[in-house]
Amino acid sequence: MSVAVDVDVLVVGGGHAGLAFARLLAVLGGGRRPGLSIAVLDAGDAPAAAPDAEVGLRVVALSPGSRTILERCAAWPLLPAQRVGPYRRMVVWHQAGAPDGAASIHFDAAEQGVAELGYIVENEVLRSALWHAPGGGLQLLPATKPAALAIDGDAASVSLAGGGLLRARLVVGADGHASWLRQALGVGARHQAYGQHAVVAHLASERPHDDTAWQCFQSDGPVALLPLADGRVSLVWSCASARAASLLALGVAEFEREVTAAMGGVLGGLRLTTQRAAFELAAANAAQYSGLRFALIGDAAHRVHPLAGQGVNLAFRDAVVLAQVLADHLALPHADPGDPLALRRFERARRGENAATIGAMSLINAAFSSSVPGLSRVAGHGLALVDHLGPVKARLADMAMGRTGEVPAWVRRGSAS
Repeated sequence: MSVAVDVDVLVVGGGHAGLAFARLLAVLGGGRRPGLSIAVLDAGDAPAAAPDAEVGLRVVALSPGSRTILERCAAWPLLPAQRVGPYRRMVVWHQAGAPDGAASIHFDAAEQGVAELGYIVENEVLRSALWHAPGGGLQLLPATKPAALAIDGDAASVSLAGGGLLRARLVVGADGHASWLRQALGVGARHQAYGQHAVVAHLASERPHDDTAWQCFQSDGPVALLPLADGRVSLVWSCASARAASLLALGVAEFEREVTAAMGGVLGGLRLTTQRAAFELAAANAAQYSGLRFALIGDAAHRVHPLAGQGVNLAFRDAVVLAQVLADHLALPHADPGDPLALRRFERARRGENAATIGAMSLINAAFSSSVPGLSRVAGHGLALVDHLGPVKARLADMAMGRTGEVPAWVRRGSAS
C-alpha cells in the first residue's frame, strides 16, 4: 500500500529556477491532473513584494526566450519597468583592438528581427516577481530549512530542521550550486575552478550606454558593462582571483580609472555609484540530473561561466522542459510524477545543451585568457571572422536569445500564447 503524501511535487529552493518550474508545472500540469499539489521550500525569507530603492549589485541577462517563460509564469508583468534594462545591441571585442575594429563582433536586434536581444534585471527583483506571481496550486514555504532526506519506492521524505516531515511523489532540487539536495542524494558533480572572481558594481558613464551590452576580453578574463534601466551600467569584471582582490582594495578614484581604461573609454569616464563585491567563478555538471523520485535543475545541476550571461537562461530552460515533460506524463492515467523513466526524458533533453554550453564558455574563456603568446590575439581576430560569417553569427545569436535546444515551441516562437 502506498504511503500518504503531503504534496505531489516538492521543490527544494525558492530561487529563479525553482519558482519558475513550480509555476510552470501549476499552469501546464494543473489542467491535466486536477488537484495537483506543489510546494516550494526555501531556507531564506520571502522576498519583499516591492523592490528596494537601490538597484541590487547582482543582475542577470534574460533572453527573449526567458521572457516568454516568465510571461507564462505570470511573473513578467510584475517586473517594474524602471528596473528592466533592455539591450538592443551587443558589442564584443579584444583588448588588442577596439569596439569598432577588426577584433570585434556586433549583434543587433533589428538584424535578428526582434525588438530586444535581452533584458538586464536584478536577481532579487526577478525572484520577487516569481514569488508573488498570481496563480493557484502552489504552496510557498519560506524560512524552511531541510535537514534530512529519505527516498523509497513510494515517496521522497524531507525532514525539516525546525521539526516536521514533508513527503512528496517527486522532489526537485533547485537550491543552487552548493545544492543540499544533490549532496543528500549522493549525486556527484564534475567541477572546474577557473581561478577567477567576478567583480561587480554599478557605474555612471560619461556617455549614454545606448541600450548596448559592451564586453571587452582582457588577458585574464572579460569585462562587461551591462545597461541598466536607470541609465547606469552594471560592471561584471571576470579576472584572476588575485587581481579581483586588488580591484576591491583600490581607492574609488583609482578603481574608476582602472575600469575606464579596461573598457578603452568606450563610454567615456566611469564613476562608481555603489559598493563593490566579488564572487568566485567555476563550472560544474552533475553526474545525473534525475533518478527515482528526484530531479535537479538550474545551478543544482550545472554551473557555467558568466561571460555570455547564460546561467539563468539555461536554468529557465531546465524548468520549462521538466514542467512540460511532467505535464505530458501526468495526462496518462495513474501516472506517477516520480517515475524515473519520465524524468529520464527531461535529463536527455537538457544534458546535451547544458554540457555544450559549459564546454563552449570554458573554451572561449580559456582561449581569450590564455597565457600562451599570441593565442588570445588570434582568438580576438576570430571575432571579426565570425562577424562576417552569417550562418555562424546567426547561430550564436539564436543561442543567446534562447531559440535553440529542445524546448516547447511556444518558447522558441517567443510567444506565451
